[in-house]
This record gives sequence, structure tokens and C-alpha cells, in this order.
Amino acid sequence: MLDYDEVTAFLGEWGTFQRLIFFLLSASIIPNGFTGLSAVFLTAIPEHRCRIPDTVNLSSAWRNHSIPMETKDGPEVPQKCRRYRLATIANFSELGLEPGRDVDLEQLEQENCLDGWEYDKDIFLSTIVTEWDLVCKDDWKAPLTTSFFYVGVLLGSFISGQLSDRNRNAFQVS
Repeated sequence: MLDYDEVTAFLGEWGTFQRLIFFLLSASIIPNGFTGLSAVFLTAIPEHRCRIPDTVNLSSAWRNHSIPMETKDGPEVPQKCRRYRLATIANFSELGLEPGRDVDLEQLEQENCLDGWEYDKDIFLSTIVTEWDLVCKDDWKAPLTTSFFYVGVLLGSFISGQLSDRNRNAFQVS
């Protein structure tokens, strides 16, 4: 086998041109890092709560109290995956009863978010989580999409590597 230095002697010395090419090729790989980081932003879960349809006839007081509260790290915050049963609170609203005063909210029946969710758009206008409602019982699907993406990258690297070798061999002069 030939010595490596003998085989690469035609390339010349490691000069300014070689350094320039090396750094330009190295810089061209930086956007690949953005692809890996994109999952952080594409699968972000913004603050959300159950949607209360506008078609439900609720007073403003009942609309403001339609989501149960829970204590999370100190302060009380609205639950993300539950709401009070809409038929029940619509009846109370129609009767003119006030939440917390005439009706004990702790005793009301709760239900899942049957009409979807409302998402906070302060940071993200849209993510795959908000587009396909990947929250609550479907929250496991967002990390799965990232896994599928990286499986695709793995398979793509094998396929594109084989294609590049096939094309290179096709153009070699015997």
C-alpha cells in the first residue's frame, strides 16, 4: 500500500487556500445544528386551558369560573385538562345563581376538555402541539414526533450515503 503522504502529495502544502476551504466547509455544517434544535421550538407546549364555546349561554361570572382551580407550586392556577360540566353550569347561569356564593364549586362535576383548548399565544403563535391538540391525554405524541424525525434522519443518512457512493462510482474513469 502506498504511503498517505505520497498519495496526497499532489494536493500541495497546507496553505492559505486549504485553510480557507477547511473553514468554509466547517461553517457550512452549522445549519445542521439548527435542525436538531428546531424540535425544542416545534414541540413547545404553551399555556392552555379548556375551550368554553361561545354558543354556551353563560353569564360572565360563570364563564370566568368554568375552569376548576388547582394549587400548583403555591398559587392557584386554572386546570389545563378539566372543566366544570357545561350543562350543569349553564343551568346555574340560567337560574341566576352566582358561582362561589350560591353554588359550591368544589361539589360540581367535572369533565374533560370536549371542545378543545385555548392556547396562550404570547410566545408561540403555533406549534405542532397547538395545531393537533397534543396536550393532556395526547401529550405523549409530541416527543414521539421528535423520535420519528430522528429515525428519519438516521435512515436518510444511510440512504443518501449509499446514493452518493453510487453516483461517485458511476463517474469514475476506469
